Amino acid sequence: METDKMTSRLEAFSDGVFGFAITLLVLDIHVPSVTTGSLSLFHLLTADWATYVAFLIGFFTILICWINHHFMFTYIYKGNSKLLLLNGFKLLVVTFTPFATAVLSKYINTDQQQTAVNVYTFNFALMGLSMFGIWLYSFRVGLLKVEVQTTLKAITRYYLLAAALSFSIFALSFVNVWLCLGLSGVMFIIFLFPEQALRYVAGVRVSSND
Repeated sequence: METDKMTSRLEAFSDGVFGFAITLLVLDIHVPSVTTGSLSLFHLLTADWATYVAFLIGFFTILICWINHHFMFTYIYKGNSKLLLLNGFKLLVVTFTPFATAVLSKYINTDQQQTAVNVYTFNFALMGLSMFGIWLYSFRVGLLKVEVQTTLKAITRYYLLAAALSFSIFALSFVNVWLCLGLSGVMFIIFLFPEQALRYVAGVRVSSND
């Protein structure tokens, strides 16, 4: 029953942090000023394309993180101080995301784009690691509601895959920045729908309904 769920306050606080972080992303988008003799508003807007792309990347990064956080906590029904710390680390990474994407938008088309992509993909890797850490700890110490073990083990492999892929993308950012950003987009698609991904990849039918 929902009234017996010990993680309700943790989830409510986390939702607030997710909402705040995703709102901060738009602060990096500025309305251009059109003056006499300057380019047209259309040209000024289109010239800032990197900022819009970075905004979308940051938005989907936080959105997918929130979706998977919600998905996990339909199974995590108990909590303790260590879980709070692990979740706190997750929120730390989330609140850093607007800065990482701002760096990406400012330097993506410059000779400093290598470092900018390194910063973003490192943040991306920490996203995967923190999510896997929350799930693995909850699974090992028995904080999950009673479910078929096959399902829980499949979800564990699912988040292990997320952590492994995100760190692989970070490593690839030192080799080819555009390829690693493309693979980040592939990860967005895979992890945007955790129930469907588990159904088609692991053959396990799960539901995120409470």
